[in-house]
Amino acid sequence: NCSMAVGLQALADGKGDAFVSAGSTGALVMGATFIVKRIKGVKRPAIGSVLPSNDKPFLLLDCGANADCTAEHLKQFAQMGAIYSEKFVKVQSPRVALANIGTEDSKGTALQKEAYALLKNAGEKGLVNFVGNVEARDVPLGAVDVVVCDGFNGNVLLKTIEGTAMFMGSLMKKMFKK
Repeated sequence: NCSMAVGLQALADGKGDAFVSAGSTGALVMGATFIVKRIKGVKRPAIGSVLPSNDKPFLLLDCGANADCTAEHLKQFAQMGAIYSEKFVKVQSPRVALANIGTEDSKGTALQKEAYALLKNAGEKGLVNFVGNVEARDVPLGAVDVVVCDGFNGNVLLKTIEGTAMFMGSLMKKMFKK
């Protein structure tokens, strides 16, 4: 009967359109998975964050729900992210990219290489507008509309962006106080 479970049940019962929580991320993911349920065919949920960039917001997912993923999970995250970006961020044919250590298709771990192949195939089938790999430094510059990665790397990227913003803000504050 905790507030999170009550709220998620209300969402599952159609009494709401969204659920926002400042509580435990793990509890939220578990509750959403078991109470609200996953979309049929989706193997794992993903946490997505819409973040600002140079020209328009981008969606980053997964931001921490799944530290370990398969290439199939990343493909599903890409498909869900593209749909979300179209419907809610209002991006026509969002550019979907795989976060990686280089833009070349040969870069990354076995997971990134396998995911790249699946996403390229999904792109060729018209399931997503896959534009290849993206490096972390290019993400906040507006290089793509949807960034796909496992929850470990997504959380590191999210926290790095947050920390950089806080650092830059504190530097600007110091400059203006001089």
